Amino acid sequence: MGPVMLDHTAPSSESSPAFASLVAQHLPAMRRRASRIARGHVDADDLVQDALLRAFRGQASLRSPDRAAGWLLAIVSNAGIDRARRRRRRQEVSLAVEPAMPEPVADQAPPWDHVTVEDVRAAAALLPDDVRATFHLATFDGLAYATIARQLGVPRATVGTRLLRARRRMRQLLLARRSA
Repeated sequence: MGPVMLDHTAPSSESSPAFASLVAQHLPAMRRRASRIARGHVDADDLVQDALLRAFRGQASLRSPDRAAGWLLAIVSNAGIDRARRRRRRQEVSLAVEPAMPEPVADQAPPWDHVTVEDVRAAAALLPDDVRATFHLATFDGLAYATIARQLGVPRATVGTRLLRARRRMRQLLLARRSA
């Protein structure tokens, strides 16, 4: 990691020289914590810089220099959490805007256009027993995962896994049926 400098353009304080030496003493631990949080990425330097700025601004809240290590490491951790939340919000915003569906080619109908309920029932009959029962309860009976789990005596997560496997297999079966 490169050198991390305190921003001396921030509001000055009478305790700044003492604070700077206190921070310098704990800087290696702050860098290690930032590297773990950022998983070794370049972001670690930025994370330390953000934490130093926060620490400088909030130095009045440090009651005892003996507790500086924990206080500074907590600031690094909190800065990392805030950074992750900001990234997640940006991702959620970008995922919320769904890409436009491509226009179907004029002479080609979508593959699901020719699938009938009978096709789905015939393909479902070819599924393994446990997957078929789960698929039937969800698709044809419209039951919720929790209800299916209770009826079959399996964990809710197992219902989701079985439905995932069923849908993948159904897709294969229906596409094979269409091309036959």
